Order: sequence, then C-alpha cells, then structure tokens
Amino acid sequence: MKKENAIIAIVAIAVGGFVVSRFMSRNEAPKKAPAQPAKVAKAAPAKPADNVTRHPGVGAATGQAKVTVIEISDFECPFCSRGANTVNQVKAAYKDKVRVQFVNLPLSFHRNARPAGIAALAAHRQGKFWQMHDKLFGNQRGLTKDNFRKFAKELGLDVAKFDKDLADPALAKMVDQDTAIANGLGVRGTPGFFVNGVNISGAQPFENFKKIIEQEITKANDELGKGTKLADLHAKMWRKNNPALADNAIKWLINNQDPPANAPPPPPPPAAKRQKPPEDKTVWKAKVAGHEPAKGPKDALVYIVEYTDFECPFCSRVRPSLKEIEKSYGDKVRLVFKNQPLPFHKKAFKAAEAALCAHKQGKFWEMEERLFTNQSALARPQLSDHAKAVGLNVAKFDKCVDSSATKKLVLQDQEMAERIKASGTPAFYINGRKVSGAQPFSAFKKVIDEELAKAQKLADSGTPRARVYEKAIENGKEIIPPPVLDSRVASFDYNGSPIYGDKNAKVKVVVYKDFECPFCGRVSAPLKALEKANRGKVAIVFKHFPLSNQCNRGMSRDMHPGACQAAYWSFAALEQGKFNEFESMVFNNMRNMMPKGGDLATRLKGQEANLRKYAQQIGMNVDTAASYVKARKWEAKLQKDIQEASAANVRGTPSIYMNGRAYNGPMNPAKMGDTVAKLIAGKI
Repeated sequence: MKKENAIIAIVAIAVGGFVVSRFMSRNEAPKKAPAQPAKVAKAAPAKPADNVTRHPGVGAATGQAKVTVIEISDFECPFCSRGANTVNQVKAAYKDKVRVQFVNLPLSFHRNARPAGIAALAAHRQGKFWQMHDKLFGNQRGLTKDNFRKFAKELGLDVAKFDKDLADPALAKMVDQDTAIANGLGVRGTPGFFVNGVNISGAQPFENFKKIIEQEITKANDELGKGTKLADLHAKMWRKNNPALADNAIKWLINNQDPPANAPPPPPPPAAKRQKPPEDKTVWKAKVAGHEPAKGPKDALVYIVEYTDFECPFCSRVRPSLKEIEKSYGDKVRLVFKNQPLPFHKKAFKAAEAALCAHKQGKFWEMEERLFTNQSALARPQLSDHAKAVGLNVAKFDKCVDSSATKKLVLQDQEMAERIKASGTPAFYINGRKVSGAQPFSAFKKVIDEELAKAQKLADSGTPRARVYEKAIENGKEIIPPPVLDSRVASFDYNGSPIYGDKNAKVKVVVYKDFECPFCGRVSAPLKALEKANRGKVAIVFKHFPLSNQCNRGMSRDMHPGACQAAYWSFAALEQGKFNEFESMVFNNMRNMMPKGGDLATRLKGQEANLRKYAQQIGMNVDTAASYVKARKWEAKLQKDIQEASAANVRGTPSIYMNGRAYNGPMNPAKMGDTVAKLIAGKI
C-alpha cells in the first residue's frame, strides 16, 4: 500500500462500516383482533412499565436540548461499538447542548442482540441504561444471560429485580417496537443516526458528527431567535431537515406514540432524484505484448484483455460469461489472458506461473480450466499433480515453475495492471473499456456491440484489421506509476530496533507500523516471506509510528487510541527478547485488544489488562515488563522512531523503506523480491 493512501485506507475501513441487511426485523406481527363495535373506544397506547421512557436519553434534559441525536443500534454489531464510542465523545463534548436517545435495532443474524437490548432496558429500569450500554458494547462476544447478570452485579443493580425484568414481556415488546420504528424511518442496517433529523449512516468519526452538530446548534439558535420555544425545537428541526420522515419521527420519537407492528418503510425519493451515474466510457491503454495466452484470431475487431487471479472466487464465477462470449461472437473477438495475483491470495502467484508454464507446452487453457476448478488445491506440490493431469511433461513443468523467467512474466502483467487500474480481479478491458467483476453476459454484450461498431468503422475507413485494436487504444488512458523506489534516501538508526533476519544483510527493509492499524498486521506475512526467499540478503526492521496524539505529537488527533500503550509494551517485550511473539499476539488479537465502551481512561485500563495477559501467554515476566513501562524507559527510542519518520515524510502506516528509499510497489513477496534483487545489483 502506498504511504499517501494509508491513512485514507484506514479511515475508509471505519466509514465503510454500515451493515445492510434484508433480514432486519425480528418482531412478530400480532394477530389481528376481532372487529369491535363502533362505539367501543380504542385501547390507549401501551405505556412502558415502571415509567421507563421508551428511548433512554442522556445529556441535556428532554425539551431543553438544541440538538438531539438518535442512536439506532445493535449490541452485537461490531460497527455499532465504534459508533457507541463516537456517541460517548459527543456526550462528553456537548453535555448541556445535546441529548442522545437510544433506539434498539437488533438485526436478525445477530442472535444475541435482542436479548441484549432487553437487558439494557432492564438496567434502565434501575437508572443504569448507559452504564449497561457501555458494558454490552465492551463485551460483544459474551452477550449471554449469565453475563447479563454478571454485568448487572458489577453495576450495582438489584439482580433479583433485574432477573425479573429480563423476563418481562413489556420490555421485549419495547425492543420490537423500536425495530418497527427503525423500519419506518428507513434504517435497514446499523448503526444509524439522526442529528436533529439529519441522517448519518454507519460508524463515522467524531469529526463528522461535530461538523453537523455545530451546524445544527447555529440553526437552532436562529430558530430560537425567531421565537420558537425550546420545547418545540426538536420537532421543528425534524420538519426542516427531513420533512419526508418528520411526521413519523415526531409521533414515535418525540410524542412516544406506538408504531404499527410492522411500520412501512418511507416512500422512495421521486424518480427525478434517482438518476443513474453516467456510463464510464473511458478507454484505457491495455497493451498486449503478443506472448500472452489468447483465444480468437489476432485480427479480431475486438480484444478483451482479462486480468485474473486463480485464487479469486469471482474470477471463477465469471467464466460462464466468457464462454458465452466465445460462443456468441466467434472470430469477432479475441480474449487475451493476463495475470494479476492479489497479495492476500498466497497461492495465486505460483498458480499464475504454473499456468504460463503449461502455456509453454501448449496446454494453457487445459491448465486454466484445471486450476479454476480446483481453487482449494493450489499448493506447490498440487500444481505438479495438475500438470500431470493435463498431460504435461512434469519435469519440464517443474523446472519452468521454479525459474525466475516465468516470475518476470507475471510481474510484467502486474506492472501493466497498475498502469490501467486493474487493482481488483477479475477486470476486463474491451477495446480498452473497463468492465469490473463477475458480470453477466448481458453486461459484456452491451460494451462488445458498441466497440464492434466502432472497430468496423475503423476497418471500413482503411485501417488493416490486424491494427484495429492498436488504433482503438492508441490514445487510451494510462497512469504512469512513481518509481518503485524513491530517489530520496532517508536516514534510519537500526540500533535498538526489532530486526527480523540477518542484521548485517545488504538490504534493510524498514516498516513503520501502528499496533492498531489493520493493514500493518497484513504486511507481516509478505515481509517475512521476502526475508525467507532472500535469506541473508534482507533484514526486516520494525519501527513505530502510532497514529495517536497521546505519544505522537505530530498527529492532530487520536486516531488509534490503543496504539501508544501497545507500543510501550512492545518495548518491554523487546527487552525480554519476545518482540516477535508479542507483535504476532497483538495483531492476532487486535480487534479485542482495547475495549470499545467507556471513556478513554477506562478503555486504556482494559487494554493494559489485555496486554498483561498477552505478555504472560508468551512467557514474559509481566511484573518486570510493567515496571519497564511505568519507568518510561521506552520514551527516547519511541520519539526517535517518530522523528525519523517525520524526516522521511511518513504520513501513515504501514510505510516501507528499502535502504532508506520509500517503496511504492505492490505488497507481494515476488515484486518486493524483484526490487531487492535490482537494488543489490545496482540497477535501481
């Protein structure tokens, strides 16, 4: 991953956390009651038992808030725990101006979410909803009845009353009514929020909420200045910000009226507002060298250049569409096969080499069929078995697969893929026009027919058929990537840093990591594979760049609040010769390393307990490690890593440098190994 995209990729993961489900509703529609005589009055809406408000609130008092945030959430949803953390930041930052109200939306595939919602309301009856809210989100893997009772005891609740309330159908009905309300407001996944009626979908960062809240405070002040009463402000802002949903929101969230058992979703927006994005007709310069495996004549009017990965399930699923193309278009189309083994598919690169080696013996398409049909059997010994099954000379095949020449052909395909943005698989270029993914035949047909017409015009105007494809893409778009290694050389002090491999190796690969960065964990395997394939020539050097202003003063915010403390403990592990074990343990448990609920101090305390547990599990002396951390013996080295990172222009994690030069290539051992070989030979 390129360093300039690292932070964006991390944030993208958080913003992309909105879970959509067709199977949202768990509530059962009650049976229709028999028709009543006209004179019989309707029953009054059911009131929550024990005067419990239907939607627990915190912050500014009801009717006194300038901004009301509706949190619609599921206690078993991992993204909701992130959203809950943001809500806690909102509560802390806007105590007197903002009120937060909670609405349960237990998704059907989260079996423990509905019981957890009932448990939270049972705690609410004793005035401890938000404390239970944080407990449940902090223990999402332990949402059992026994744990609910344990949490109740820890919160100082009357456990006997809590047990009785857990079985109260009135609370179960409240959770089901919440689900109906969420359905009626158009919320299909969790978490969802409404800020004075402004919809926010997904677990977005505090800054996004802050921006909208500040805007709403300004608008609220304007309304109050016009004479609107504070008690009427919430309803007024809903009508201004979200008129399509305002009536339902006011009835259910402000006036606390019962929703229908299955509240209908809001109507879709008018057709005029549902415009399709314009069709992308960009022509990419998808060059063909001529040595690639191909089907169809070289003078075909349309070339389909396919980038694929033998371990990619979608690449296998699209093959029926390709067979339909071959059947329908015959000699009018030429299919050109190119490799793009993705770095997280560990067996894909060697499988690509195997296919090209079969191509050398005239059996590419037989091997292609075999590999896609056996995607779970792509280990190196199994590739030789496949070669035998398709009738290859296995001795020649094995020699070819293990040669560097075949690897270079795959790398050449990947370099071209990078130039035309074939970053995912499968990707197809139909006379340069991109079609992504496992599309049906109809999606291909539309583009093929359009390009056939254009190609026929070129042929009719005198362009030789053998040059039509070249002519079609000659002005195509191409992205020239930066050099695989920057020319600028940064200076790093390797002394005292964790090193994997020979410390005297000619090539030092520095990797800047953050213990709460998901991508940092993923680069460990390809980097270790790089060292193994270049034993004695390459050493991997770990350096710290926590994305947290707790210890990294260059950070404007606390993006990863657990990163600094994990870094501190890693230095203690290094002191005891256990760094590699500690790094693996933390990245393997990263999702659970730091509790999700509670304020920062509480979460850090919980994280410390987990780090102590990890240290014990890998055989560290925990008391010695804790003393080391408390004495801040790590401070100078950590700050030196951060200072060197700043001088090297590190902006995110992971960032990789080879002998001081920033690495801009793909994160796969083959490409990195090729770069190392060129670096040693002085070719770059």
